[in-house]
Amino acid sequence: MSAKYNRHDFNIIQKAIDFLDTADRDVTLSGVAHGLEISPDKLMVTLKNWMGAVSDDFPQYLSLGFSHSIPLTTDVSVSDFAGPNIHVTDAHDAALDKIFYNDIDTPFGPALVLATQHGICGLGFCAEVGMDETKHDFTARWPKAKFIQSVENLAQYESSLFDGAHAAPKHLIGSPFYVKVWKALLDIPMGHASTYSGVALKAGNARAVRAVGTAIGKNPISWLIPCHRALRKDGSLGGYHWGLSIKRAMLAYEAFKAHT
Repeated sequence: MSAKYNRHDFNIIQKAIDFLDTADRDVTLSGVAHGLEISPDKLMVTLKNWMGAVSDDFPQYLSLGFSHSIPLTTDVSVSDFAGPNIHVTDAHDAALDKIFYNDIDTPFGPALVLATQHGICGLGFCAEVGMDETKHDFTARWPKAKFIQSVENLAQYESSLFDGAHAAPKHLIGSPFYVKVWKALLDIPMGHASTYSGVALKAGNARAVRAVGTAIGKNPISWLIPCHRALRKDGSLGGYHWGLSIKRAMLAYEAFKAHT
């Protein structure tokens, strides 16, 4: 859908993540380039394409332990008001008769975006699990819907998917409890994180950490509903439905942009 993002750039980012898991903590950009068997100039161009700038701190942002340094917010609050860009329904909504979808390139590799007449209802990332599995994931969620591939119906959302404001209209399809958890995630600022237990507290049931974790894992609109910002209490990553390399890249991407 967009020529702005190049999935080859994210392929290099994923390889950098794998390399950094076994590299020295003080590895330099040149060291990363050497480990990936590409030129330093190629790595610099990739980083500029991906993050908009180049920083000597790049290895730190993508390192396995980086999530421990992300500030935790205690200001997650949940409003009963859905907001002007959020439509909330259950799975019986007539709008689910037709769901439009298309595969797109994103800062985090290939993805599948889905929408109803009310807005984006699904966004899944394929770099680890593959496009076929991603499609199956969504068709299994809403088995009665008719899925229609359409570039035209998704084009209107292109500019707002990764604009930093998460302003694309969203159609949240789930139980009241799930929706409350997802709305709590929406209130975690970019460059920050919350623990699963913190989200449970703000969702109104501090003891429901496991149920909250399930709701977070069932979030259908990844990135726009930032489930990647939920961490374990010790600051470690926890899980991520589309793969941990995607979560690490998202956290690094946001942290870098929040500090530049």
